[in-house]
Amino acid sequence: MNPNIFRLSIALAVVATIFSSCLKTDPPAPTTPPTYISVMHLAPSSPSLDVYFDNNKVSTAPLAPLNVTTAYNAVDRGYYAIKFKKAAGDSSVAEIPSAQYDSLSFYTIFLYNLSTNGPVKAVRIKDDFTDVIANPTKPFYRFYHVSPNTGAVDFYINDVKLESSRQYADNVGFDPRNKFLAGQTDYNKMEVKLAGTDTVIASLQNAYMTAGNAYTIYLKGLEGGTGTNELSLGMLRAAN
Repeated sequence: MNPNIFRLSIALAVVATIFSSCLKTDPPAPTTPPTYISVMHLAPSSPSLDVYFDNNKVSTAPLAPLNVTTAYNAVDRGYYAIKFKKAAGDSSVAEIPSAQYDSLSFYTIFLYNLSTNGPVKAVRIKDDFTDVIANPTKPFYRFYHVSPNTGAVDFYINDVKLESSRQYADNVGFDPRNKFLAGQTDYNKMEVKLAGTDTVIASLQNAYMTAGNAYTIYLKGLEGGTGTNELSLGMLRAAN
């Protein structure tokens, strides 16, 4: 394939991706609708990564662990593998096998450690916004547990338990965990507690969710972690 250029620009702890079209020869090729890709690099024990579409390096800056793209980005539709290699090196870290990326479809590329210090795994999630479109008066959310050394957790919004005994990376290979669920419009208090206890291990205060939008709430980092590996709760709005 001849992918669009995948540029990564880093601002604080967030990575924003920018895609620009490849140069075309005259006359220009007919325009086809793109596909949309977001990357969540939530493997705390991973090195920074360079990104490849097939064998073409498409990142201009390394993708650091515990960073996510701030938006979906348009790339050429097609059939290709997405590969992750150690930054400034050639050692393979993880790969999404060759697959079709359809026009006007949305995909999240989700990276995590198989165990606390284990290898990095990358999986592709096809995001479904059918319910969001059908119910524009509500916000929608999904919750990911991506802290490899933290046990089962419960997830609360405004002191209401919405997710019970969530296990590490239990969304992988289980589509219901990747589905967006109806939430509450307003400023929300979000908390993650150790399962079956009142012990809060991460929280977000005044987390605003607006109607007609979809949000991924994710527990990241390490229990006992410091700096960028500190256990924390993130929220990513689906946007393009």
